[in-house]
Amino acid sequence: MDEDRIRRDRILIIVSVILSLLLVGSCFAIPYLFSSDGSSSSRDGNTGDDVVMDEETNELEQILLDNSSYTEAQDIVEVNYVDEVSEDDLLYAGARGMRRLAEEGADEEILVDRGITAMIDSLDDPHSSYMSAEEVTALDTQLSGHFSGIGVVMETEKNEIKITRVLEGTPAQEAGLKEGDIVKAVDGMDITGMDITEAVTFIRGPEGTTVRLGIVRPPSSEIKDFDIVRGDIEIPVVETEMKEGGVGYLRLSDWTQDVDQKIAEALADLRAQGAESLVIDLRLNPGGYMEPAIRAADMFLRDGVIVSSRGRVAGASQEYTADGDIQWDLPVVILVDRGSASSSEIFTAALRENDRCILVGETTFGKGSIQKIYRQDDGTGLRLTIARYYTPSGQSIDDEGIVPDYFVKNPVVGEEDLQLKKAVELAGSGV
Repeated sequence: MDEDRIRRDRILIIVSVILSLLLVGSCFAIPYLFSSDGSSSSRDGNTGDDVVMDEETNELEQILLDNSSYTEAQDIVEVNYVDEVSEDDLLYAGARGMRRLAEEGADEEILVDRGITAMIDSLDDPHSSYMSAEEVTALDTQLSGHFSGIGVVMETEKNEIKITRVLEGTPAQEAGLKEGDIVKAVDGMDITGMDITEAVTFIRGPEGTTVRLGIVRPPSSEIKDFDIVRGDIEIPVVETEMKEGGVGYLRLSDWTQDVDQKIAEALADLRAQGAESLVIDLRLNPGGYMEPAIRAADMFLRDGVIVSSRGRVAGASQEYTADGDIQWDLPVVILVDRGSASSSEIFTAALRENDRCILVGETTFGKGSIQKIYRQDDGTGLRLTIARYYTPSGQSIDDEGIVPDYFVKNPVVGEEDLQLKKAVELAGSGV
């Protein structure tokens, strides 16, 4: 009996201790539970340092609101972006993006640039961006089909800038530059290790001016200087060739402003040479202007939808249809790969879904949106998604791409073009 009483006494003591602890804990919890909002005063629901950080964010937000470049950019995004966005969210993202630079003492111009970039980044859209004045100029040059320079194609290889192609009839060809040459210096300045985009800005310049390139021609390691007078260079976006079996070959590297006119001329020339079928090579063609791609697709279609688009901006939601004025009614094979994007995919889907072509190669990039450049007074620009486009069947290819009818992958090493070989074979058979 004594043991039972002792056991009961112990249980009562333990229960009493637990009740005491609960009572003490409630004394601390009650003031919090009955506070005005049950949360901290910070935006994220935190306290302490976060409150200070949000006070700093508020100060940075005010810097942005007082800056006309930022407010103009934010207005453009609010009004034109394909999806509705929150004014407060855009401003908050811009201010938070500035915080580190503000702590480092950056000046207002740098802070605002960073704020605009962070605001655009908050859209989580890989195709929308804040573009520097240099990037806007480079894009204009690419899409115009003309630039003032020497006429070479270059790429970076092992930390060096190598000429991979010399365009015919250009100052570079006349000066004697060759494929495989390595550009070591521009006007006496060593460009080894320099970003290729930056190097291009030094090589290009006003028509009629002279640039001196320091060239190494392997296997020699000697640097030889070439003085080259810059000229107006027309980018050869359309190239044609007759293949065996009456197959016409048309390669398109970009969708520039007037490229549809060049395509029409190329089709007439190939037909005059006896082409009975056509291979259109859109590999590594990243897109460009949408309108010439629509006009080019119209050359192959008697009727049907070419593409449709949907967006919030006036005029962004449209359906484009063929007008029946066909310029090529013979068989067509289109070559595509992962680098075929945007306008190239619009053109490809229009022909494919209207039963006007066979696709050979690899699945395309999958960019199903339309961008517009909004230019700022200081030369910078906002590249903004204003609409999404849909194929004739109403499908979006965004992040999906277009799957070819014949999947063919080229070898990583070697010069054999298996994709082109298959395309020419199919075109020659009259598919």
